[in-house]
Amino acid sequence: MSSVFESPWLLLTVAAILLAAASVAWRARPEWGLRSFLLPAVAVGAAFGLDVLVQTDSEQIHSLLNFCRRAVLEGNVRQIAPCIASTYADPVHRNKEDLLNAAESILRGAALEKVVERGHTLRIHGDTAQSQVRFRVHLSPQRSAYAAAGSLMFVVLEIHYQRQPNQRWQIQQVLLVSVNDSPINWHDV
Repeated sequence: MSSVFESPWLLLTVAAILLAAASVAWRARPEWGLRSFLLPAVAVGAAFGLDVLVQTDSEQIHSLLNFCRRAVLEGNVRQIAPCIASTYADPVHRNKEDLLNAAESILRGAALEKVVERGHTLRIHGDTAQSQVRFRVHLSPQRSAYAAAGSLMFVVLEIHYQRQPNQRWQIQQVLLVSVNDSPINWHDV
């Protein structure tokens, strides 16, 4: 179901209907002048205002992932530390620090050129969320220690999120699902 906070299209549709009604009213009552067009203009302003001012849970999570992706591309893994929950744990990494150290170790030899999100399925349930994200990863063929397997990889991650008391989302767990459509997990890395 569409929400007025997710995108401006719902309110823009309402504004178009109001514009049609306003033009009929303007022709029927010319003495009203341009005041009949005030309501559609307010609806258009509200559509874009709500879209800019209100960040939904889904938009927060997408923003969080984009921030992490950019930090990893820049090679600055420590920059994503605020995005990881202090209670982080997965089958291999016991805590947040273990994950950050492992990521630094892996990325040191990776020489990433580009990471493109190819698909994202997100499910939000109250204060928890889960997503499966598919990335297309381009490695530098000359500089990457992993490029012998190919400079293009398709990586699928399952990410679990937790809403914090300050209403911001943080990553609770990251599971490696597959690389190039071959099932894989953190133990294989």
